[in-house]
Amino acid sequence: MRDDPEADIAAIAASLTRGSVVAAAGCGKTEQIARATKIAGGRRLILTHTHAGVDALRSRLKRHKVPSEKFRIDTIAGWCLRYSASFPVRSGLLCNAPKDEEWNAVYEAASKLIKSGAVNGVLASSYSGVFVDEYQDCTKLQHEVIKAIATHLPVCVFGDPLQAIFDFEDQKPVDWDVDVFPIFNKAVTLTTPWRWQNAGNGVLANWLSDVRDALDQRTIIDLTRRPTCVSWERLPDDPRFRLSKIVGTCKSVMGKAGDGRLVVIGDAANINARAEVARKLAAVGFSTIEPVGCKNLFDHAKRIEAAEGFTRLERALDFICACMTGADKSDYLAAVKSHQIGGRRGEAKFGDLIKTGVAVAEDASDEIVLELMQGFYDREGTRLFRREMFFSMRSALQIKIARQCGTLADSIWEVQNRIRHVGRKIGKRSIGSTLLVKGLEFDHAVIVHTAKMTRKDWYVALTRATTSITILSPSELVLPTA
Repeated sequence: MRDDPEADIAAIAASLTRGSVVAAAGCGKTEQIARATKIAGGRRLILTHTHAGVDALRSRLKRHKVPSEKFRIDTIAGWCLRYSASFPVRSGLLCNAPKDEEWNAVYEAASKLIKSGAVNGVLASSYSGVFVDEYQDCTKLQHEVIKAIATHLPVCVFGDPLQAIFDFEDQKPVDWDVDVFPIFNKAVTLTTPWRWQNAGNGVLANWLSDVRDALDQRTIIDLTRRPTCVSWERLPDDPRFRLSKIVGTCKSVMGKAGDGRLVVIGDAANINARAEVARKLAAVGFSTIEPVGCKNLFDHAKRIEAAEGFTRLERALDFICACMTGADKSDYLAAVKSHQIGGRRGEAKFGDLIKTGVAVAEDASDEIVLELMQGFYDREGTRLFRREMFFSMRSALQIKIARQCGTLADSIWEVQNRIRHVGRKIGKRSIGSTLLVKGLEFDHAVIVHTAKMTRKDWYVALTRATTSITILSPSELVLPTA
């Protein structure tokens, strides 16, 4: 293994028959994949996990003026589905539009197809080799696919064991020591912290390198030895005072951050707690980063669709208030009830929105629910703090109305699948979890300690910002979980 940061890493990666490149956060992994593709002979297949990752790789290849005939980029999922569906008899694939756990069958079908030898000629004539990005995010089933490809083509995988934080539920993630390195020998480690050097913050880069060593050794993060660009504030032990502390700290950091991009990394296990922080900060432009496949969104859709009469209006308002401030739910519902019996309550405050509410209570159509949502969105004084959830519901209603068939949940699935393909635009003031901010870069970060944060969670959180980090924790000595 070589740890020389000056080595011609691209040449090494391009020449490997079976190997791996380990890359700490911000050390130029995407850059090296692009360089290796440019100098490699023939056409390379480049696989990653998300469509956002595909876009990032394609953008970097374009920057290096790599001819399009020298590569094909795809997600592992998309490539496996395309090949398996093209040879259904050999692969045994039965589902061409998989959802959730059905993807396991796609990976099993792809492995079966490649191992059968039926596509040896296709692979050899299509590609001269394969690069796989973000390998720490592979499940063992995906790993089996890459291993099968490696029996026919040169394969180099890129990743970082310390950033393996995805929760695959019933799918086991790869273990680098047990699964990866015995097959793809570690060839080189990227160690130059380009992200922070390019930002002129070598001090932060050096501190993060020391933190990585501590995390690798499973020891404490000693914040008493932090540089000036890293701040620490005590997080109250009493839960009653935590929210106000988090909000106050975020406002303070925002004032110092100016126009820079700021992320708050909160409780990964509690989306409602993150949403409450966003609600308190909505007036200054914060919004949550939502998980694709957001359970809250599907739950609201099912509740709205199952309701009738005034209950339907109440549930539509529940969703609206879960996404924005200033909706004044109690006053609004009282005004609608008044108008239903001939009264005039709330006219000055809500105007024509009252008529829309009456219509929702009397008309089960999706069109009128969409009109209600848009009416509150356009109303002066409301501010979205769950923008992605609101706009996904709006788009889903539009799809269902246009097609006049299917359920609202089906339309939401379609909207969210589209987001997986085209990527998402992250706001300048965002609140997320370690999983949701992984792979993203910001100028400033506020990290809120939770007892369940692992050493991998801490590493991902600490490496998101280039300029400043503010840590809220009960102590300056932080001991991550396993």
